[in-house]
Amino acid sequence: MASTYKDPVLVVLELTGANDYLNTIVPYSDPLYWDNRPKVHISEDQLLPIDDRLAFRSDIEPLKEIYDQGDMAIIHGIGFENSPRSHFRAMDIWHTCEPDSIGIDGWLAKVVRDLDPGGENVLKGVSLGQGLPRALAMKGVPVTSVNNLPTYGVLSSNPAITSERDRTQLLESFARMYAPAIGTGPTMEYLGQAGRDALRGADIIRVAPQAYSSTVEYANNPIARRLRDVAQVHLAGLGTQVFYTAYGSFDTHYDQMGSHTKLWMDISVAIRDFFADLREHGASEEVVIMLFS
Repeated sequence: MASTYKDPVLVVLELTGANDYLNTIVPYSDPLYWDNRPKVHISEDQLLPIDDRLAFRSDIEPLKEIYDQGDMAIIHGIGFENSPRSHFRAMDIWHTCEPDSIGIDGWLAKVVRDLDPGGENVLKGVSLGQGLPRALAMKGVPVTSVNNLPTYGVLSSNPAITSERDRTQLLESFARMYAPAIGTGPTMEYLGQAGRDALRGADIIRVAPQAYSSTVEYANNPIARRLRDVAQVHLAGLGTQVFYTAYGSFDTHYDQMGSHTKLWMDISVAIRDFFADLREHGASEEVVIMLFS
């Protein structure tokens, strides 16, 4: 009998800035919520009760549907002792899981290392977005960072390159450019290795959009496009088990009521479309998405 086992896949979605949790999962039965938020609160007619204490805001109904199906867990009060009251230090801690010291290695990079100790698959961890999040940074752990998947690939869309031979020769030139960094110190060595890993990952991952087909029409917003990229890479069977992307900023300040609403509407429909896409391809059961801020 053929095995149906599939490697588990984690998708991490960072809500950049600082999400207002009390206006996301609303403690509507607690008088302190109303007393301390006379203006910045979700009105009672805009609530979708979870139970007699908590409620979703009504504009994220797609997430409520996922919760009602038993496919969502809400974990309250995640934090660490002796908070420094600094957003920047707090983000260091979230990304390294080192609350008592200045961490260097990202917690997700450690996961990637344990999944692929030899670093053989440069796509074991993939970041969708600009730059590499600190959570995925660690010496010796290759991670591919992609800003725009449809156009990603070194020299893949340069009209001046008319043959695969020309492209190969230029890629070899890039590889030689990164090679001298080895042995010249930890910083240059890290950059050199990252450059070579990028070259390897770019050539492999660029096939994902070409092989992708779906009847699901994703919402027209940035996080929906990011999650569609995640789906394309996952469905291409490239062995990726850790994805990272981000959306925001949730640092909404004076425009809290308008901006916060829009951000959560975008996220809720994007997650709905993402899992609908995976279900269409029989690839949803092995995927978990984690949101944090």
